[in-house]
Amino acid sequence: MYDLPDLNRFVEVRPGLYRCTIIWPVAPGVAVPVSTFLVKGDVPHDWVLIDSGAPMQVETLLKAIDQVLTHEQDSIRFICITHAHIDHTGAAPALLEKYPGSKAVIHEDEKPFICDGKSFRSCTSDTWTFTLLKHFSHESNVKLPQDRTLTLRDGDKWEFEHVLKLIETQGHTPGSVSFLHIPSRSLMVGDAIMNIAAYPMLSKIPCISGPMAMSTCHWGNAMKAIEKITTLKEEVDTVFPAHDYNSDGIHIQKVHEFHFRPRAFEKTC
Repeated sequence: MYDLPDLNRFVEVRPGLYRCTIIWPVAPGVAVPVSTFLVKGDVPHDWVLIDSGAPMQVETLLKAIDQVLTHEQDSIRFICITHAHIDHTGAAPALLEKYPGSKAVIHEDEKPFICDGKSFRSCTSDTWTFTLLKHFSHESNVKLPQDRTLTLRDGDKWEFEHVLKLIETQGHTPGSVSFLHIPSRSLMVGDAIMNIAAYPMLSKIPCISGPMAMSTCHWGNAMKAIEKITTLKEEVDTVFPAHDYNSDGIHIQKVHEFHFRPRAFEKTC
């Protein structure tokens, strides 16, 4: 059903950048691929994880991490979270426990949702879709301690700034971000862009789209985030969505073509 080389295991998709895709059964008959990324730091044995999957994926993800971090000194230093939805935060508590010296990296506008227990259902929206359907979306029950988090904004300095750069791409959630892996010119965008089938129950042919409307707090800002991503062509070659049927991500030019074609809010197959 899913022919991905990184299914349930980490595969090096770019030098120093590994991807693992785990299938998330969202509802009966509906399953969605969820990708997480391991990044090798510029200091030996230091690693960073980008996103941490859904709660039911924790055991599979931890096993996949152990297959890469095989040296006794290997450790995850930071868990970079693109946004606080349930399918991106699931294993964060288990990882913070397993690696006592680690911290979660989040945008400061996402802190209320991941540290204070604020619900995304409290967000106001510019679309009726989110306003009506937000009550049916999956809410995360993950709550991270503030002393185990590092909050950043665009341009902030941090320990891994030579390897990973935080880029604000708000809209899907108030503090959603992307992470640029500088050495490989790869951008992990979370849900800012998706690349799954238009009708996932019938097809697995990738289709570029914006984020899922029912869980996107501000659609106008989400479209501005995609436009911002297209301006990064001097720094980015490949965009890696968290939900992706493609084994090798999306070339930045394809994102540009998607966004600037007529009626860019629709999927393109």
